[in-house]
Order: sequence, then C-alpha cells, then structure tokens
Amino acid sequence: MILAVNDKRRQDYLKDGKVLWNLRNNGGGGKGLMAGGIVLLIFGVLLFALFAVMGRGGGGLLFGGFFGIPGLILFLWGFLGQKKKIKNYLAYYQEETGFSLEELGLMEQEILSPDMVMIGNVPAENRNGASEKHPQIACMMTEHYFIMPMLMGKTYIRRYPDMLLAAYSERIPGTGGYKHGLVFLSRKDDSAYINAFLTKEVCEEVISRLREHNPQLITATAFSCNDKEYDVITNAKAVIDLFQGM
Repeated sequence: MILAVNDKRRQDYLKDGKVLWNLRNNGGGGKGLMAGGIVLLIFGVLLFALFAVMGRGGGGLLFGGFFGIPGLILFLWGFLGQKKKIKNYLAYYQEETGFSLEELGLMEQEILSPDMVMIGNVPAENRNGASEKHPQIACMMTEHYFIMPMLMGKTYIRRYPDMLLAAYSERIPGTGGYKHGLVFLSRKDDSAYINAFLTKEVCEEVISRLREHNPQLITATAFSCNDKEYDVITNAKAVIDLFQGM
C-alpha cells in the first residue's frame, strides 16, 4: 500500500523529522535486554509483595532480590548499550553506506520531501502488531535512494544505480521448508538480502518502483547471461562479480 503525503500514518512516522535516528533506535539487543530486565524486576516486585502480604518481609526481600537484582543489571546494561548505539547512529550509516555526513543529510531531506514514496505492509503471518491502521514500513523511495528498514535497528540504503536485482520468490530457504518474499541485491553487497515479511503485492510494488528508477534492474532470482546460469539465492557473489566491471 502506498502511504500518500496526507496519510496520517505517513505523517506520524515522519513528524519529528529525525527519520534516520528513529530507524536506528528501533529494536536491537539493548532494547531486548531492557525488556528482559523489566520482566525480572516486575516478577521480583510481585514476589516481594506476595511475601509481604503473608507477613514474611524477609523472605520477600530474598526472593524479590533474586529476580530484581539481575533484572536491574539487565535493564541498565541494555539502556547503556542502546544509548551508545544511538549516540553513534551517524557513524553506523556512514559505515553501512559509504556516504559522507553531507550526503546522509541530503538523503534525509529527500525522505522528508513530499515526492518520497512510502510503501506500507501488513504481513499475512507473524504480524507483530502490524495492521492496516499501523502498517510496517516496507520501504521509502526518494529521488535518489532506496531505503528499507530491517530487523534490529538496521536499515538497507542504496543508490538506485547500484541496485542489481530485486525479485519476488517463493523458494527462499527457511526453517522446515521455503519462505516467500523479496530478494534484493546491489553491487555494494557481499550477499543477497531477503525480506520475507512482505506480501506478494508489496513486493511487486517495490520492484515496479525500483524498475522506474533503474530500468536495467534484474527482476528474477535466476537468469542466464553469456550462456551461463546465475541464481542469486544460491550464489549471489557470482551475480555481483558479473556486474562488477559494468
């Protein structure tokens, strides 16, 4: 689904203008540790309260502390880790993209432009809270950049001319069989990237838009060139090497 400029879902996502910061702040090990710490802290407080009601405050302190102290340590560890991660968010983008700080600033301006195309997604399975009202952001496509939020606060960012391939596949290897979703690759990558959360319709929309910016984009996971067969899922490096000198 395309989230238009006047769509409240898009406006809420962009409202503070700190898109790159917000993308980096999503998920990650730090937030996982904080969540685990909070669970242990709550459990410790509940145990203390239970023992206190029974008139056994000493036992409550003992058992509450057994869970509460590790919970506090986990929370602080996660908090400090997340704080460090966010503090260095621009360095992360520089390392991941090779862009200068100036180019990152220009890219963020393009993200906030009315011409930016934002595509929403509601997975058919494992929605994790996603709905029509609160869709996942499948990707953002500016005048010059393809930006796709990934797991753990990571973001895939590439210039359109660097994109080599984007294809929908139902034979992505997965636990117990195959997954379906988007397979994509650029000349800047070491291996193919996969987003198995996207619906087929969203994948087709992303591919179509990418093709508008880069007509040479390959839109199949397997193809032949110079009498040689290539398959990006089984050997992405061969595909990258093929186009490296072009």
